[in-house]
Amino acid sequence: MSTKATKQKDPAAVALGRKGGKKGGPARAAKLTPEQRSESARRAVQARWAKARERQGYMLAKRRQHLGKTFREFQQEINEAALVVSPTDTSDRAVLTLLKRIKMTDSPSEIRQLSGQLERVIFHKQYGH
Repeated sequence: MSTKATKQKDPAAVALGRKGGKKGGPARAAKLTPEQRSESARRAVQARWAKARERQGYMLAKRRQHLGKTFREFQQEINEAALVVSPTDTSDRAVLTLLKRIKMTDSPSEIRQLSGQLERVIFHKQYGH
């Protein structure tokens, strides 16, 4: 059985590094112009969002792997799930959702089905039934 030696940091070095870091950040920011600070912040935000997109892409890839579907099929399934309209929903959101789904689809049978739903929603919206 082998025992791993854990690396321990020198507390004095840690304190010194922390002390310098606490001073260095504000000192650097004070030297920058507002435009430079804005650009630096913009780059930091873009880096964070890039990491988030990377993680999201990883999760979508994992889901795709498990479901055995292509990425486009998976994206379409997610979009359709977000665009489900209840038969009794007569809100403006329901009308816009149905219009969006009609625009997204290529299937004539689905267009007929969605058009029928849209007619019912508008009828109930107009006559209050």
